[in-house]
Parts: sequence; structure tokens; C-alpha cells
Amino acid sequence: MKRKLLVIGWDSADWKVINPLIDQGLMPNLEKMINEGVIGNLATLKPALSPMLWTSIATGKRPFKHGIIGFTEASEDGKSVKPVTVRHRKCKAIWNILTQEKLKTHVVAWWPSHPAEHINGVCISNFYQRAERPIDEPWVMKPGTVHPESMRELFASMRIHPTEFTKEHIVPFLPEFGKIDEAKVKPLNSITKILADCATVHAAGTYILENEEWDFTGVYYDAIDHFNHGFMQYHPPMREGMNPEAFNYFKNVVTSAYRFHDMMLGRMLKLAGDDATVMLLSDHGFHPDHLRPDYITAEPASPAAEHSPYGIFCIKGPDIKKDEIIYGASLLDITPTILSLFDLPIGADMDGKPLLEIYSSPKEVKTIESWENVE
Repeated sequence: MKRKLLVIGWDSADWKVINPLIDQGLMPNLEKMINEGVIGNLATLKPALSPMLWTSIATGKRPFKHGIIGFTEASEDGKSVKPVTVRHRKCKAIWNILTQEKLKTHVVAWWPSHPAEHINGVCISNFYQRAERPIDEPWVMKPGTVHPESMRELFASMRIHPTEFTKEHIVPFLPEFGKIDEAKVKPLNSITKILADCATVHAAGTYILENEEWDFTGVYYDAIDHFNHGFMQYHPPMREGMNPEAFNYFKNVVTSAYRFHDMMLGRMLKLAGDDATVMLLSDHGFHPDHLRPDYITAEPASPAAEHSPYGIFCIKGPDIKKDEIIYGASLLDITPTILSLFDLPIGADMDGKPLLEIYSSPKEVKTIESWENVE
């Protein structure tokens, strides 16, 4: 059978949060995936800036080779800065390589991925899910958000606006929702925004798995990272100096975020099917314990101080070992490993290596000088 691979990105997911939740039976879908596959830590790069890291994941190369080095880039006229786009990426991503090999390839909301690239499948950029205007104003999607252009309106109709969420959607995250004075508690509105962005990405990803032919699909979720930066300070146990009232309001948010992602993972696993290989990973972790910094400076990108150096890695599927742990994995190893899964050669100019320890039987690996030389 031809290999099918689903790659799911959970930005800043950390085993130090996940393992206690699994022990409590609160993440059953991930627990099942772990029991059926291989897990490990995934070493990040420094500085732990997500656009840079997710591009290294998608290319197998360090930032000085791939060209994405931060959250922003200069505008075309050189007079201002704007959110980073894919235009500064200097090498092929895994979806470009698989497209060259005529594999049906889809990617949703990878960071950065705007404008959407013309691949052999659906490409939806990371500008897709953001609602920047009130719900009663036109929600215009930026040019280049969806490829192919013929599917633009279809995916536009799947977007969810933050104001569509009701009390019933919020209570699982905030059991004390009815007691909160919104005028006094600023973080409240951010929950609906994070959920809307996340649910929009999930809607697009599940539509593709359900309705499109696919060999490779990559879906990136940034919600855990946003929940962590906004609410990890309230994660139990209560820290010294914490406002008890605020702690009581927000202590469940991070746990609920992980449980929500486990529910979405269950749906993705079902749509992928038992014959597919599924890889779950994060670009870095997030300190949930005594290693949390006491304060964050006002400097740009300073919230990265809350990141821990190890993300998560989990894979299951045909020819993959079961209930095993691997060691020494790096986010630079993801693209070489994906190439090995499809029996494609590894670029000698890639900085990572294929994680051959995941296979239940020996795997022969081929190399080429560089995928950049392949027309």
C-alpha cells in the first residue's frame, strides 16, 4: 500500500503537562496513539521563535539556510515591518518536494505559509483564520490565502468568528464564567479568539481529510501556545503572590486547552484511518512548573523565555514500533524522517537525520546532494 502521512503540529505542547493529564484519563486519544507508536522529546533551536522553528521542521535546515529568522519582515517599500511571510524562505519545504514527486499534498495554516504556494493539493496560509473585524463587517480574505483559487470561497465559508461562541463553549475552560466581571478581567475575550482561530483551522483540516485525495497532509495549530502564554501563570499549583480570585477563575484553562486538542486529535485519527501514519509534534515546550519565569520583560519576543527546550514527538502507523521511546530527536530530523517514510532520498545539505529508530524493521536510506537541484 502507498504510504499516507498526516502531520499535526501543536505549537508549544509539552510532555510535562500532557503526562499528568494522560495519567488522569483526560487525553484518551493521545494515550491510544502513544500505545500504538513511538514517542520522544524533540529538541528545539535557539532562539525559540515559532516561525523560524516551524520552517526548520518543514525543511530540515537551520535558519541561516532557510531564511526565516523571526516574526516580522520588512515591507516591500522598506519603510515599515509586517508579519513574516513565506517570501523570504530560500529553500524547498517538504510539501514542495512531495509535490515534485507527484504526491497529493495538502498543508493548512503552517507558520509562515502566506502567500499560499501552488502545490499538488490544497495550501491554506496562516493568514486564513484571523478575524480582524467585527462580525457585522465584511470578513475579506487576503489575496493568496488559499490555493487553488477555485476553493477560496469554500474555505472562507468554514471560518468561525470569535463572537459566534456562546457561554456553553466557554464554560469548559472557565467553570466560574458566570461570576467573572469582564470589565475587570482582560484575558476573558482572548479565549474566544484563540478558540475561533483553532476551530477554523480544524474545520479546514478535517474537510481536506474527508473530501480530498491525499498522500501527505500537514495541519498546524497554534492554540496551545496562545493558551500557555495567556494562562499558564494560573496553572496549578497557585504560585506565591497570585491573586486567589484570578487563580480560581483561570486555573482550568490550560488543562481544558489540552483536552480540547485531544478531542480534535481523535477526529483527525478517525478521518486518517488505521492504515495511515500519523505524526504529532511541537516546536518547543512550555514551562508549567517551578521553571516558569517570574516576570516577562517588555522587549519584542521576550515571551519566548517561557518556552522550554524540548517539544513533543509521537508517531504511529504501519511499520512503526509500538509503545517505544526514542532519544536524541531534533526538530531538524522531521523532514528527513518524512522523506524516509516515503522512501525518498535525504538531501545531504539538510541539517537533520532520519529517525530510523522508529521503524520496526531496518530501513535503507538514500541520499542526494540537494533537493534544490531537482527541477
